[in-house]
Amino acid sequence: MQKFYLYLLIFLIALLLAACGEPEQEQTAASETIIQVTNNSARQITSIELKLYQNDKVQASPTAMNADESLIVTDESVEFDILTQDIDFDEPVVIEAVTMINGVEESAGQTEPMELVPGERYQFELSGDEELQFREISE
Repeated sequence: MQKFYLYLLIFLIALLLAACGEPEQEQTAASETIIQVTNNSARQITSIELKLYQNDKVQASPTAMNADESLIVTDESVEFDILTQDIDFDEPVVIEAVTMINGVEESAGQTEPMELVPGERYQFELSGDEELQFREISE
């Protein structure tokens, strides 16, 4: 009978720990913003760096590339997770996209100052074949 109570106690502790862990995951998801960038050009891109400016200073500059180091080709997308510790979500941000193509960095332009909201998803594209352009996709 004592073993039964021991197993019951272990089960309840495990259940309690599992229940306590879920809100933390939800909080993490709400404290990040996802920026998706799609290559809608004919250019083959090695990597994409987003420079996030606030008050004319770079606050974060995440870079994305394919895990197998293959090129980011037409219609392929990469995602960036922007966390609350990366930028101040109460301040406007300007996003500049910098691509690496054939070993050369090339700016694709930047956005107008915009407000990012934690928990939201934003979609951008790189377009234009001669000169890359970076712009937000309206839904």
